[in-house]
Amino acid sequence: MAASLKGIDPELKKYLRINRLPDVYEALLTGLAVMCPDDPKAFIVKCLRHIQKYGLRCLQWDMFVEEEMRPRRRVITESNLDYIFNLDDYSLQPTPEMYAKAFSFYNSRLRSMCFHGWMQFHLVKKQKRMDMERKWCEAVTHYAHRLMRLALNEWTQWMNFRKGVQSMAYNKIQRVFFCAIAKVIFDNWHEETTKARRTREYFEINIRRLERGENMEEEDPTGRGLGDARDDISANMPRSVALKIFSYVDIDDLARCAQVCRSWKILTQSHSLWTRLDLSIVRGSVTDHVVKTLLTKCRPYIVHLNLRGCLRLSRAAFVTISECRNLQDLNLSECSAVNDSSMKLVCEGCTILLYLNISHTNITDATLRLISKSMENLQYLSLAFCKRFTDKGLQYLAMGKGGAKLQWLDMSGCTQISVIGFENLATGCTSLRSVILNEFQNLSDDRIIALTETCKNLTYVSVLGSPYISDESLKKVAATRKLRMLKIDSNQKITDVSFKMIGRMCPDLYHLYLTDCQKITDMTLKSLSSCKNLTVLNLADCVRISDNGVKSIVESSCGPKLKELNLTNCIRVGDIALVHIHKRCMSLTYLSVCFCEHISEAGIELLGQTTSLVCLDISGCRCADQGLSALGNNPRFRDVCLSDCNGISDLGLQKFSQQCKDVERLDLSFCQLVTDAAIKNLAFCCRMLTVLNLAGCKLLTDLSIQYLSGVCHYMTNLDLSGCVLITDKALRYLRKGCKKMKMLLLLYCKGISKQAAQKCMRQIPFVQWNDDEVPADFC
Repeated sequence: MAASLKGIDPELKKYLRINRLPDVYEALLTGLAVMCPDDPKAFIVKCLRHIQKYGLRCLQWDMFVEEEMRPRRRVITESNLDYIFNLDDYSLQPTPEMYAKAFSFYNSRLRSMCFHGWMQFHLVKKQKRMDMERKWCEAVTHYAHRLMRLALNEWTQWMNFRKGVQSMAYNKIQRVFFCAIAKVIFDNWHEETTKARRTREYFEINIRRLERGENMEEEDPTGRGLGDARDDISANMPRSVALKIFSYVDIDDLARCAQVCRSWKILTQSHSLWTRLDLSIVRGSVTDHVVKTLLTKCRPYIVHLNLRGCLRLSRAAFVTISECRNLQDLNLSECSAVNDSSMKLVCEGCTILLYLNISHTNITDATLRLISKSMENLQYLSLAFCKRFTDKGLQYLAMGKGGAKLQWLDMSGCTQISVIGFENLATGCTSLRSVILNEFQNLSDDRIIALTETCKNLTYVSVLGSPYISDESLKKVAATRKLRMLKIDSNQKITDVSFKMIGRMCPDLYHLYLTDCQKITDMTLKSLSSCKNLTVLNLADCVRISDNGVKSIVESSCGPKLKELNLTNCIRVGDIALVHIHKRCMSLTYLSVCFCEHISEAGIELLGQTTSLVCLDISGCRCADQGLSALGNNPRFRDVCLSDCNGISDLGLQKFSQQCKDVERLDLSFCQLVTDAAIKNLAFCCRMLTVLNLAGCKLLTDLSIQYLSGVCHYMTNLDLSGCVLITDKALRYLRKGCKKMKMLLLLYCKGISKQAAQKCMRQIPFVQWNDDEVPADFC
């Protein structure tokens, strides 16, 4: 084709150039080469019609290729097209002049390359020579410095040695001088103190013997008393051991012990027994005179004083308390006489208090102002259910010295405190670590957020009974990164989102109380699996927790460390969860799976093989004699609750009691198949029982109470409500055999008369009785 176009008419060549025939040809060939159409002729016709319609101005080499298939470079080069159409005016073959010019260019390029190569070689040799000279100078300088440094080191060592010798000589001279002076002083002091001690011992021994009524001429080297003034036990027991035993006795029994003999009286008057005084046990008989008498006696060394619930005190008692300058722990909770005037006496006298409990009292802002001024060392403060102080009082507390070291604060039930009060508290009490805000019905997120803005050391937060707390406040608490204990209940706003953040930012969390939170799911337990130190977990009434959630928390790193787990009313939890608990929880001591409907006897048998368990609650589960017998394989059980297990009969209870002889607390309420035979076996096998619940066991008679009172002498709590076959005869057995009984419940006992119940009330502190008909829902 090129040969046929070589001699064409110039007019035709001009025509081809004007109408851009090579460009049209290039565009068509590019479209055919890239698109590869099925009908090339139709494709060419379509393209030519497009050019005819839009003209040659829009012509491009890739215009007939779709956008996503367009190549980056031209398929057909321009030189090839020019050659095909023979549009260039000159021949494509090079001329002799072109060869000569190319040869000349090549020679000049070669000479330039050789010259540059020679120059580079020369410069490299010059640079090497200069580097060698520089290194030689550095080596000479380094050698000279090294010689000088060696000389300096030797001189420094010699100087240090000389200084050490001089210092040792000075110290020896000074030590000898001071030892000589100290020996003279110590010898004189020892001589004087020996004389004083002998004189004091002489008078103390003689005074004690006079108090005991002994003859001064008799010899008593032990100082314990002779004849009727002592007993055989204390005579053969070291004084330190006797004082240790008396330290476990409350004040009421301590007063009785002082009346046994003279030697016991002397022991009960030891100072070590009166550093801690708990009068809440005998709160009904505590008056101003009693407080004054006791505190006057032990004023110099009393450290802990508990007056909780003492309602018969007045101003005179607080005057006496204010004279105890060494008091560090004071509990005035529920004392009706506590007000601003009485607290003024306490604040002015007891300035080194560390613990102060004034919950359920009538204190106002004035008391908080006094506390902030006087008690600089206060660390623990309880204001629970104090309704009369306001936001201003918290401002006083935060601005004074008393709030600077405050670490533990209880404001449960103080619903009168607003967001401003929490802001005031957070401003000054930045050392707070524990905050208790239980029963705070109007507690909202803005209060918690205001508290956490500056209190960055919070480790314990309790918001029980606060339904308006949401994820926002918990996220702020988690942002402190130091949370170790958290308690929440009855909250329908908290979701898995907040616990996802807690699990990520609070690795030291070890105690979580999370009950009746309906939006909590298995995702919370998966998030908490990163808390490696979690030991106590309470998820009661979280009905969306299932076996998968329990598996995720148990199989995490905290599983072997878990000690307490409460899954009460988690209705989706079944035997699979117990399998994982049995495999992983080696340290679990307490487990509650009350009313978990999907737990069968197979799962309960696994609990009998979990030897670490001490306390177990399977109330409302499908437990029968076989499962109860399997529980007996664990002799470490001390507290077992079997309430509302209708499948338990005498056979299962007998096998259990024969194996678990150290059980102390047992709940058999509403086990309606249990009879006197099972109680007989229980009484003779488990003699350490202290708490027993037999409510709703309708088949029990007086014979069961006779067995229990004859053997179980440590019984303190007994519930016989709904036992309609129990009569007055059973109460006579209890009065004779169970001398330590403190609480007795006799509801719906038609066989017990009012006179018999009143007799028990004289001996047992708390007795509740009625002879009403058994309600239909009491079962």
